[in-house]
Amino acid sequence: MNKYLYFILKYKYHIIITLLLILFVLTGILLFLKLSKNKTKKNNTIKDKPKKTKKQLYDNLMNNFSKIFPDNNRNAGGAQFFKFIVDLNPSKQDFELYNTFYCGVSGSPIDPDRQDIFDYTLVKDINGKYFYGKYYRCCWPCVCDVMKYTLVDDFTIFLDDSSHTYKVLTINDPCSNPDDIPDEVTSFDCSNKKTINGVYSDNNRLIIAILFDAKLIDINSFDNDDFDKIKNICSDRLNTSPDNLKGGMGDIFVKLSLVNNDLDNDSHNNIKNIYGDKLKKCKTGTKPGSWDSDGYCSEVDGGVHQICFKVNDDTKTFSSDTNQSDWSLDRVGHNHCMCLGAWALYKANEKGNNDELVCESIPEYALDHKYIDKWNNWNGYQKNHQIINGVNSLVQQCYNKKNSEYLKNKYNKLLNHYNRKHKKINWDSILNN
Repeated sequence: MNKYLYFILKYKYHIIITLLLILFVLTGILLFLKLSKNKTKKNNTIKDKPKKTKKQLYDNLMNNFSKIFPDNNRNAGGAQFFKFIVDLNPSKQDFELYNTFYCGVSGSPIDPDRQDIFDYTLVKDINGKYFYGKYYRCCWPCVCDVMKYTLVDDFTIFLDDSSHTYKVLTINDPCSNPDDIPDEVTSFDCSNKKTINGVYSDNNRLIIAILFDAKLIDINSFDNDDFDKIKNICSDRLNTSPDNLKGGMGDIFVKLSLVNNDLDNDSHNNIKNIYGDKLKKCKTGTKPGSWDSDGYCSEVDGGVHQICFKVNDDTKTFSSDTNQSDWSLDRVGHNHCMCLGAWALYKANEKGNNDELVCESIPEYALDHKYIDKWNNWNGYQKNHQIINGVNSLVQQCYNKKNSEYLKNKYNKLLNHYNRKHKKINWDSILNN
């Protein structure tokens, strides 16, 4: 007994420390097991929590309408809807669903039970690239206004404990100049030239809505029947100046989007014509002429209408001369942006007066080799290698008007590329090299 007592007394501090270590380890194990149990219980609770239906989410948004718009005026209120949804801190699924319940342009609610509530459209981003995606809207003019008066940007948000990036539709912040906000719009809470009840994109632009399923596209090769329908429906509106728009919620949004708007800057400054100079507008008159929304044959709306063509008594039948209806009779006295393939067939059919072109309004990339297939095709009516007729006529007319080395080099480069691709074809230059 004395022997054990002696041992305990001699090593008592060692024994105490060892016991404390054992107690510490056991406490840690018990704490770990408790936390694991709580986490499992929490996860099971989340998993078992019933998800709200689309209709329930919509009703929740509408029940908060007076909170989002204290004076019940939702004109151009997309930014305020988006802010409210972000502040809900919803799940990723609910975040996306909530953002289908309103039109970012008009501010109109969109009942999920309604039919026909979205269109696919093409919108330029802040870097000049194009994205094709789904936009939820109340009516078709809003789709047109998105195309012309918004820019796509990124928006990064944490949902379900992870980061997600969306393509969003944005405008310049109207609160940067609050005195210019239209009287019909009362939902913007401005402070220090910033919108308090709005959310900003990754590049500090005000978000009005999400562009769903957005995909980057090559504007020079983009071909989509659904978008062609939208583009045709929007043609008049896109070619109407903001001051001439008549009535509607979209018109209010247009005024709002133009407050301190960088879209007023000429986005065509960097586009050269076939002479290497700044591209000039083709547009004349007020009727549509297949030009873009600013009056250029520049393809910004996704077509291949790049040939600025003068319609007069000598050329007024160009549409029927290229196997279309006789609609061009109504274009007499004005220009028209003609498709590459239609122009090539027109000249292959030996039509026209060889003075049809407004050369300074034809973009240089009309002579890029990537458009060879566009030159050689026209709705099944094309002739073999009609590009030769179309390009030769263009160069002959435009080079005679201005002996441009830039045009000459573009022509020779295209010609040489074509001859390499089609070894059995000998396309000879019409210019003295």
